[in-house]
Amino acid sequence: MKTLIAYRTKYGTTASVARQLAERIGGEVTVCDLAASPAPDVAAYDTVLIGGSIHAGRIQRQVGSFCERHRPLLLGRRVGLFLCCLYTGEEADVQMQSAFPDWLLAHAVARVFPGGEIRYERLTFLDRLLVRALPHPSGDLSRLNPSAVDELARAVRAPRAG
Repeated sequence: MKTLIAYRTKYGTTASVARQLAERIGGEVTVCDLAASPAPDVAAYDTVLIGGSIHAGRIQRQVGSFCERHRPLLLGRRVGLFLCCLYTGEEADVQMQSAFPDWLLAHAVARVFPGGEIRYERLTFLDRLLVRALPHPSGDLSRLNPSAVDELARAVRAPRAG
């Protein structure tokens, strides 16, 4: 099984999750930061995992562009989605619904929330101002959920139904 993990990261959390996924999935895995390089040919992969993070209520535009540009190919492959954010439960579901198109959400074999982090030393000045307005304790914050990474890895390794 050939797997592509296409993601966009701003401060490194999503990149870290993408690397963890690659380790857990095994086999032939290509990890691609959509901002650093163009995505490889999606047609060459059996499975595509797509991830991003939420900043100011939105996912990175490169993630949305990748999904729309490769829509026909993605619909013919096993797809998993991961979204790094600080929310859980219903709030996280709302973020997922706004981050990815409906057609992709309906097609995905798994949608997971590996959590999120805030590391003040990594933030731009503007992002520090935005983060200070959020309702959470001041200082660094980590709400990473390694079991979500395992869940996505298991879902894409599972045999296809039918």
